[in-house]
Amino acid sequence: MSTKPTSYYIENLGCAKNQVDAEVMIAALEADGWTRTEDPGDAGTIIINSCGFIEPAKQESIDVSLEFVAAYPDARVVMTGCLSQRYPQELAEEMPEVAAFIGNRAPDRVPHFLREMERTGERVFTPTGPLSLHPRTHLLSFPGSAFVKVSEGCDNRCAFCAIPLIRGRMRSKGLDDVVREVDDLRSRGIREINLVAQDLASYGKDRTDADPLQLLRRLSEASGEYWIRLLYVYPDHFPSELLSLLRERPSILPYFDIPFQHASRKVLQRMGRPGSRERYLELINEIRTALPDAVIRSTMLVGFFGEDEEAFQELLAFQDEAQLDWLGVFPYSPEDGTPAMRGAPELDVTPEEAESRAGIVTLRQREITHLRMDRFVGRDLPVLVEELVPHEPLALGRCYAQAPEVDGSVVISLPEEYGHAVQPGTFLQCRIVRRNGLDLEAVPR
Repeated sequence: MSTKPTSYYIENLGCAKNQVDAEVMIAALEADGWTRTEDPGDAGTIIINSCGFIEPAKQESIDVSLEFVAAYPDARVVMTGCLSQRYPQELAEEMPEVAAFIGNRAPDRVPHFLREMERTGERVFTPTGPLSLHPRTHLLSFPGSAFVKVSEGCDNRCAFCAIPLIRGRMRSKGLDDVVREVDDLRSRGIREINLVAQDLASYGKDRTDADPLQLLRRLSEASGEYWIRLLYVYPDHFPSELLSLLRERPSILPYFDIPFQHASRKVLQRMGRPGSRERYLELINEIRTALPDAVIRSTMLVGFFGEDEEAFQELLAFQDEAQLDWLGVFPYSPEDGTPAMRGAPELDVTPEEAESRAGIVTLRQREITHLRMDRFVGRDLPVLVEELVPHEPLALGRCYAQAPEVDGSVVISLPEEYGHAVQPGTFLQCRIVRRNGLDLEAVPR
């Protein structure tokens, strides 16, 4: 065991919402007297904040945990997060090397569970309780940017999705609670607020005092230069009033992350979704008519039940018609306990065919994204600087068209006279001079 039993290292896996949970854990641990280290070799406790969404993510969480067990035998390895929430007893039986498994419902109580583990020898903790409002003292994002989780869980019940099993029913934070959190982040120099939820369009539907438009109005009232970015807005109840609000409030970016998932009506019906190719194209047109500079990202799930060759071709036709700016593509991963798996139905395509189809869509999208990004060449745009490249007159950042971690970057060539004037976490007005693959290249104005 390390000579510092209250020193810890945290390895975060999975999505932005998991990152927020990890940041809450960090704040709670440090408030409890723990010391965070960037070197796992110096840690008495190593925390793996796991992902349990799809099979590859589950396997990664298991593999990473076992790698840390093998590499650092003097530390105790603890798994937190979604995989621990979903399979706590099974993991405890199959992974005796891991000291404890703590679910994802109360990240602010992780110090308590670690003490209970020491006191009682208990290895499994699956807490319940209200949403955590614990303030975050350390962010894992690039400087100037933060994720803000406005709700937890999901009520949409898509047939393929395990999120309701992992994170439960949808519970929204109070409007005032979110505003206070964002105000605190801004006071600490955060310039980009990335609002995240399983479905931002559903925010507040479980409450009587909040809805997405109310929230955005409140958040965009503040003075100063800042961005509000919306990540993951369910298409089938997209609030059209949002478009007029964005025209009034330039701090809310015209960037929309809308998970269409497919375009074939029969596949969407099997997914438990009410949409269609025609409806989704109408929504895209509505957005671009109201906001010509809008950037639209989406995700597609290929190889799901009902996706025969005709349905796949319809997806490809939609891709050509929609001309989405960014698109993530995933082969379907059967998940036990989800509605899609009731009755053990057979898929229309093999996993290998699904992988092949995902590759086809991804290659086609690369060409579309290149064309969509070309429209920014020659334009002047504010860029949020994320980091300076060591020993090079370069900085990396993002413009409004690029969400953190999933889209491209802006590579800024810095003239010698800029010296140390450019700081990560600040805005820099730039001219986009060319596109390079999925990235943009720029110079300061």
